Amino acid sequence: MEPRTFELEFAKFIERFHEQIKEAFFEDVFLKREILTQYQIGRVVLEELADSILSEFTVMIDKRTSVAAIADRYIHLGARCCADGLSFSEVVRVFTLLKRHIWLFFQESNFAGQPFDVRSIVALNNRTALFFDRAIYYFLVGYEQAISEDETELEILYKSILSRLKKDLGLQQEIEKAEEC
Repeated sequence: MEPRTFELEFAKFIERFHEQIKEAFFEDVFLKREILTQYQIGRVVLEELADSILSEFTVMIDKRTSVAAIADRYIHLGARCCADGLSFSEVVRVFTLLKRHIWLFFQESNFAGQPFDVRSIVALNNRTALFFDRAIYYFLVGYEQAISEDETELEILYKSILSRLKKDLGLQQEIEKAEEC
């Protein structure tokens, strides 16, 4: 099977079994793992997040999807989660668990019994990892941008001066230790 065809078939497969993958993810989140996000935002918002990521994954697994499209979407998501007060580590955990459940479902289903070319599977795994890596990276970029926008100029200046003082004091302590020896 041609790699591009294989990717498109995989995207259709994920779309077709979207609900089962999401339910396995929720079972894992709510019954087996302690994810604080579920308590912060509740099942409805977590379900919307999972739906959104799975839907975008099926569209963006295509090699023709630009990095800018992924960046734009997940920078906005990061900023929104920051504004909502969500923990970025918990949202990253959501990404990780969703990726895990996509592959677990893929393995368990034997992808509708189709014969596999190892190179196609490796390429698909790489595309999946690349999508989730980019999504996480740009999510964190958006989160950090939102944090920095919340700070006033005075707060940034204060942190800068404080950081320099700590460095200077750290160097001063090392000089004092060297003189004692």
